[in-house]
Amino acid sequence: MCGIAGFTFPAGDASGTAQHADRLRRMTASIKHRGPDAQRALLLDGAALGHARLSIVDLASGHQPMRDEATGLTVVFNGEIFNHVELREQLSGAYAFRTRSDTEVILAAFLTWGIDCVRRFEGQWAFALWDPRDRTLWMSRDRVGICPLFYAHLPQGHLAFASEAKALFAGGLVTPVLDARGLKQTFQLWAPVAPRTSFEGVSLLPPAHVAKWRDGTLTLQRYWDLDFGVTPDAAEAPRLLEELGAVLDRAVRLRLRADVPVAAYLSGGLDSSLLCALAQEQLGGTLRTFSVGFAHARFDERTHQATVAEQLRTEHRVVEMRDGDIGALVPGVIFHAEQAMMRSAPAPFLRLSGWVRDQGIKVVLTGEGSDEMFLGYDLFKETQVRQFWARQPGSKYRPLLLRRLYPTLSVSQQNVELLREFFGTGLETPDALGFSHLVRWGNSGRILRFLAPEFAAKVADEDPVASVLATVPDAVAKWRPLARAQYLEARTLLSGYLLSAQGDRMLLGNAVEGRFPFLDTGVMEFAARVPERLRLRGLDEKHLLKRFAKGRVPASILERSKFPYRAPIAGALVGPDAPAWARELLAPEAVAATGVFDARKVERLVAKLRAPNSAESEADTMALFAVASTQLLAHHFLKPKPVPQADVDAVQLEAA
Repeated sequence: MCGIAGFTFPAGDASGTAQHADRLRRMTASIKHRGPDAQRALLLDGAALGHARLSIVDLASGHQPMRDEATGLTVVFNGEIFNHVELREQLSGAYAFRTRSDTEVILAAFLTWGIDCVRRFEGQWAFALWDPRDRTLWMSRDRVGICPLFYAHLPQGHLAFASEAKALFAGGLVTPVLDARGLKQTFQLWAPVAPRTSFEGVSLLPPAHVAKWRDGTLTLQRYWDLDFGVTPDAAEAPRLLEELGAVLDRAVRLRLRADVPVAAYLSGGLDSSLLCALAQEQLGGTLRTFSVGFAHARFDERTHQATVAEQLRTEHRVVEMRDGDIGALVPGVIFHAEQAMMRSAPAPFLRLSGWVRDQGIKVVLTGEGSDEMFLGYDLFKETQVRQFWARQPGSKYRPLLLRRLYPTLSVSQQNVELLREFFGTGLETPDALGFSHLVRWGNSGRILRFLAPEFAAKVADEDPVASVLATVPDAVAKWRPLARAQYLEARTLLSGYLLSAQGDRMLLGNAVEGRFPFLDTGVMEFAARVPERLRLRGLDEKHLLKRFAKGRVPASILERSKFPYRAPIAGALVGPDAPAWARELLAPEAVAATGVFDARKVERLVAKLRAPNSAESEADTMALFAVASTQLLAHHFLKPKPVPQADVDAVQLEAA
């Protein structure tokens, strides 16, 4: 994975060459953390393209921007095309390859098949491709949004793009201003609804889209979508287990392709443990695994991690996190993520990627995507229970099933009326498109109570739930309830948060590439065909995946209850070891100056959570982190620091 940036400008504009060159070098230098191995930039007639390289495939000759000499077609590319070997074989008769890189395969594929080439790619990517023959800029993102790609409209109809918004600011192309609607959407949905972002004037190309810019006009088109509405496969479990093994084996094998060592993250859960088992088998016993441990026992999973590492005989390392470590990491988390958050969970991943990189590792396998595809989250069980309850909404007994699902949740210990108040929202319309997520969105929406009155008034007409549901294709409303829930989960939390704020940004913040076998196209399309009863059997999540994992991972991993990944918040931000930045930015005058949250309400929240032996609720800690991350967002970007001149000077500039 790398970083890309660039913009278009009037053809024949020789008078602006120096300005364009300086702007491009600053943009490229600002994302050096994504690609420290080389930073290169190319000025063409009408387009400027920059690239920060993390060299993984074809280390010697895969430099970018990469240009086809015969046509002038030029590409900058972030990510990996995992099936580039097979595509190269198909294309070799029509294209004379000069390198072994997957970047050149994009050029060859585009010249042969046009932009529809993306339908043939298996991988994770964001690329921009300049075609001088018709002066068109093409952009594309992978199917699920692993690699980010932002863009901004410029004066005179021109366009800029970058892997991170900060590159657009560094080039002076966009003045950073917080997007009030994007923030409100984030506080309720965990991320803005693409194409909206945290910043005015900055848009995000949605996953599975291509964009075409020509003569001042930008058009977007979706080339693929998750389809959980397919007719379930009639086959029984034995044949499905065999097919699952085949698609997972291929997904892991493709993602082990690299000219550098590939390691793996090991959380101690089913998904990462199974991936490690498959990778260790394919690598012949040389897999290195890395984990996060917590000094706070409530969050720690080291016992399970060690059990897996010992059985698989991986070379295993653990980095330990303390509350004070979390607090110190959060400013860097927000700088890289470029969005507000409700949880501190990304912070340990930023530390882990830095530690992994210090061990000489550039690539890791990780298990995101399995819960969304194989019905692993409690949200899916909750949907089943609430659908059952909705058939007799007045029942006193059906809501009690939620106590079994959430035995440690404080509301579960209360009477039926409190359960009804907490989980009963929307029971009268169980066929509604957003039914599965109403409880979650209602809980996170409590953060909106802390908004400053002026800010709240400004976005009073913004309904985040309506905004996200408006992006969902009409056909999804006709799907089964769990299928609808899966689609919403993949389109919101997976793409907008787990793969971006907690994924790409925390990995590439330290120049480490993450690879996600469970998000292989074949795996996703297979999972959609598996009958729901074989994925979620009663309250037994990922049933078929567990059957496949039996004998491959320790029995204790299969038998343990799902452990949601969390990291400390209150202790990290307002506890005894709270960092200086938190005291400064959470002070009433600082909160009032930013203007997003009500300073008095935040002051009372901080005092409550700072009190000895305070009974902190999830709603309180989420609100605290939302405030702190928003304060940091304003601190980092509303008055951005200039890119170090040494980094700008290090960018190699060419003109064609």
